[in-house]
Amino acid sequence: MLNVAVYFPEDYLDSSGNASIALAIYRAKQQPRKGSVFLNPGGPGAPGTHLTLNTGRSFAKLIGDDWDLIGFDPRGVGQTRPETRCFPSTIEYDQFFANTVVEQGITISSIMNLSLSSSSASSSTLFNELVPQYRKLLELKKAQAELCQNIGDRLRYMGTTTVVKDMDFITKVLDGDDAKINYWGESYGSIIGAYLVNMLPKRAGYVVIDGIVDPVSWSNEPTHTLPAKWLGYAEKTYETFLQNCTKAGPTLCPLAKYEDEPWKNIELRFEEFFDATAARPISVPLGNRPGVLTSGAARGYLETFMYNPQRWSEAAKVYSAAFAGDATLLYNLIVPPPLTASENQSHPAPRRDLYSHAIACLDTPPPSPLLSGNDPTAEDLSRLGLQTLQTVSPHFGVSLSMDVNEPYLGGGCQFWPVRAPERFSGPWGGDEVETGLERKMVIISNTADPITPITSGLYLNSLMPQSSTMIIQDGAGHCSNALPSLCTAKLVRAYFSGNSEATIPRNGTICYPDDVAFLDPLDSEKWRLMEQADREMIQALRNIRRGHEDA
Repeated sequence: MLNVAVYFPEDYLDSSGNASIALAIYRAKQQPRKGSVFLNPGGPGAPGTHLTLNTGRSFAKLIGDDWDLIGFDPRGVGQTRPETRCFPSTIEYDQFFANTVVEQGITISSIMNLSLSSSSASSSTLFNELVPQYRKLLELKKAQAELCQNIGDRLRYMGTTTVVKDMDFITKVLDGDDAKINYWGESYGSIIGAYLVNMLPKRAGYVVIDGIVDPVSWSNEPTHTLPAKWLGYAEKTYETFLQNCTKAGPTLCPLAKYEDEPWKNIELRFEEFFDATAARPISVPLGNRPGVLTSGAARGYLETFMYNPQRWSEAAKVYSAAFAGDATLLYNLIVPPPLTASENQSHPAPRRDLYSHAIACLDTPPPSPLLSGNDPTAEDLSRLGLQTLQTVSPHFGVSLSMDVNEPYLGGGCQFWPVRAPERFSGPWGGDEVETGLERKMVIISNTADPITPITSGLYLNSLMPQSSTMIIQDGAGHCSNALPSLCTAKLVRAYFSGNSEATIPRNGTICYPDDVAFLDPLDSEKWRLMEQADREMIQALRNIRRGHEDA
């Protein structure tokens, strides 16, 4: 393992300033070495160095041990400098958001009588509940953006366009001027991959992206409009969760009261809990910080659980405890534990500051001037939230995870203090990409992904019909490693192993997960009959998902 920093111009347009990118390189174990593959875990704003530091051996199983694997912290993130550091310390960061609408989520009294008519009494009630919460959220967004002004113009260079140029620069330094840029990324990391092949098609080599964010809307629409597009399959994922709980039974899923209980019963108990908690939040005197569990926070974290079926057993445990009146387990997942003095001043910060804002607000279109009357008001956001509840996701339409890093619920980019010197917004696909790429990009989507719907993968595939190919994994969760699939993993491994057309997956290939939610995979008959090499691959995928190697 090699930890290095690469120095380069802060601004590629005039070669001014200095910046450094933190890299952690897991060296190829097999010779001859084929080159380097950049890895990005998403976010936006998740540091990438930990991918190779913590799971380099597992990534080598997936991609191949004849590649150098490069985990990197993108601009503004982690140990890369300059860092997005809007708050003087992590304690001040935590204090700023404590007990606010960001931590407590958007609460609605009930979805039980949700009407498709915006003029109905129930719709008017929900709208009136949403407006004051979004008004508070907008003021928080404004205040946090003002705190970032201390960084100055250096905040202008955190966007994805610059990150792609960084990858080009680093590849030339490490592998030579003619070497191709190779890449694996998931979630927001799919945006980096899509930018790479469309900005620099002749420089791109092997590219795999998983859990696809639609790059067209990402780069051309305001951030507050995006959740309505992302939540298209959240309901399908939630229904899969409930159905799997029913199949598992009360021993493995304590949310079920008896064997083969109809999953609709469990769904109803969730709504009764959310409604009761909306009317009367649950006190948590012995949590990480004494406080209350709100309905908005509880519903929002349920949506977060939908990302990872490997955590559905945990979800069943914490919510069944909350249903019984003890919300401590759930509350402690939402409210961070207090920090030690050394953690408070550590670099990078234990929490991610406003990394996501620093990236997303430079990628999206510049907002209209403040006070122009065109920026979203609390009423606008409430109407959009209500519409999302009515037509996209009645359970999670206003409950997208309220992580303070996320600039999506309520936007906030209209307050961001800087704009990027350059911003890529297309074209996407077209002749230059179709003829410029030497090797097709691989797109991977789950059929029940709660936040990056399969429709985004299909759309990107349609924009690049000759230069991309798509693997469809028929399973739940965010990204294919949510429930590992040998089929998907072997296709990815084969893709990175060769340079012929034969190693590129057939477009539209369907794979199925080998793990099952709520069941201990080590106890399954399939696991016991599996060959050792296949076991190692499945375990590598689990390690990548949880972020560390086997003990």
